[in-house]
Amino acid sequence: MSYVAFQYAEALFGLALEEKKVEIVQSDLKDLNSAIDTEIYNFLIHPKITKNAKKEIISSVLSNDLIKNFVYVLIDNLRIELLDDIYLEFTKIVDNQNKVMKVVAYSNKLLSKSQTTQLIANLEKKHNRKIELNNVVDESIVGGMRIEFEGKVLDDTINNYLHNLKANLTK
Repeated sequence: MSYVAFQYAEALFGLALEEKKVEIVQSDLKDLNSAIDTEIYNFLIHPKITKNAKKEIISSVLSNDLIKNFVYVLIDNLRIELLDDIYLEFTKIVDNQNKVMKVVAYSNKLLSKSQTTQLIANLEKKHNRKIELNNVVDESIVGGMRIEFEGKVLDDTINNYLHNLKANLTK
């Protein structure tokens, strides 16, 4: 992610917070981001198409004035290619504001309901945040679990243990 995308996301978050429309803006930004396909993206970044023509198209499809004006600013500053990164940064800011931590747990089979509940409870207690858990099945894992959150990895898999053992034995 770029710092510039973070700055735009932070500015948009501040405006959304001021208008008490954070959830609406996040939802509309997500919808806009998913609606822009390759053809629309190429239109929006094309240097021979005027900024006014781009704004007319945006004006005809967006109803949220805050998002519409925000996209105008991106068009004016030739930053429309940052829209995906801005959405990701905006979501991080909202999650941070709401004390939500997204966690991905990799295991060789789907975690049971009780395992999921216990893992969420332990993480919530340790980090004092609400946990959104995504369990990903990775059949290459022999046993154990790898947990990833906020750029950190807690690897308590047998695969990792064997890898470390091999590395120590070959020294």
